[in-house]
Amino acid sequence: MISDDRTLGSTLDLVRTALLAALCAAVGYLLAGIPNVELISTATFVCGALCGVRRGAVIGLLGGGIFAGLNPNGLSPPPLYAAQVTGFVLLGAGGGAMGPILGRAGLGLQAVVAAACGFALTLVYDVLTNVAVWLMAREGASLIAVIVGGLSFPLPLLHVGVNTLAFGLVVPAVLRAVRRRSAA
Repeated sequence: MISDDRTLGSTLDLVRTALLAALCAAVGYLLAGIPNVELISTATFVCGALCGVRRGAVIGLLGGGIFAGLNPNGLSPPPLYAAQVTGFVLLGAGGGAMGPILGRAGLGLQAVVAAACGFALTLVYDVLTNVAVWLMAREGASLIAVIVGGLSFPLPLLHVGVNTLAFGLVVPAVLRAVRRRSAA
């Protein structure tokens, strides 16, 4: 682990938090031109797993806020921006909550648990953003119809599928690499 939440106030940990948030935002820009294919969710989750719940949430807030606020596809309207940032906070905090479990698990279990987290957290993120779109549009469709409809088209299914795969492959690899580096 990089550090835990108990040292959140030290200067070194503040710098690390800022650097990890910047890394998450930068990773977000890598695939910004491909709709619903992204790695910022995976990066935010991994940072949370390495740093703990509170720092993971802060990294999600900062990294997700920068990425959504300076998105090459344009700035989101306020309700959508708030939903996106909330989703990234949950991704970082979720990684922090799962970090101790992932740290004790074997490689196979790590991959399965990480993939399940990717699936669940991406669904939560997509529901949050669909609710925000509903709040902005409200053109006669019910909230349930917008959520179900918004999750059933090919692009949202691609988003969930890619993130499930990315979490299952990337999270165990990064955690093992950090563990090896820390042991050396």
